[in-house]
Amino acid sequence: MVFEYILKENGIDPAADLEINQSIDFGSTGAAFAEGQGDFTVESA
Repeated sequence: MVFEYILKENGIDPAADLEINQSIDFGSTGAAFAEGQGDFTVESA
């Protein structure tokens, strides 16, 4: 995943430093973020 690669390149260990929730349906990520289920969302165009 590109996001994990970018984190690692910037000295962040995705497994130890944060929690990545990949279980949310792509079409629902914006709504989940708006409801407070995460601090960030990664979207693609």
